[in-house]
Amino acid sequence: MDYLHIALIALAVAGVWAVAELALTIRSARRQIGDVVQNANETIEQVQPIVDKLDGIVDELDPTIKQVPDLLEKVGTTVESVNGILGDVSTVSGTASGVTASVSKAANNAATGVSNVFHKIAGRAKGKTEKPAAIEQPAPAPAPEQPAEPAEDVSRPGYVDYDSATASDGE
Repeated sequence: MDYLHIALIALAVAGVWAVAELALTIRSARRQIGDVVQNANETIEQVQPIVDKLDGIVDELDPTIKQVPDLLEKVGTTVESVNGILGDVSTVSGTASGVTASVSKAANNAATGVSNVFHKIAGRAKGKTEKPAAIEQPAPAPAPEQPAEPAEDVSRPGYVDYDSATASDGE
């Protein structure tokens, strides 16, 4: 046997071995592909009810989604109404604050006047015909300053800032 025959036999054995390896690899790949297909089918079967439920939810949400622009428009209208009401409340509260200050000032002036009359009458009742020189009159209570019309704040139209209005009354 010469070297050529030995090489051909070795080549034939290597070929048979390669074909056997290829057959075993293909068989293993088929088995693994079968397992993957089986797992995929099981997953699809488990996901199908979830997909059906989601379809039902989307069908229920579809009419609601169509109503969202109308609802947003109604909310905008409501907010505008509330802003108008708050503006009216601000105007009324500002007017009430002015009236309260005016009534307080009138009451203080009336009390001071009554006190002055009382002291004059009390001085004459003691038999004095002259005006008493040293009658101590209580100092009239300082009249609360009537808050000036607040300048309209452009950043907050129609709102009264009570902290600044009451801070000047307490000083």
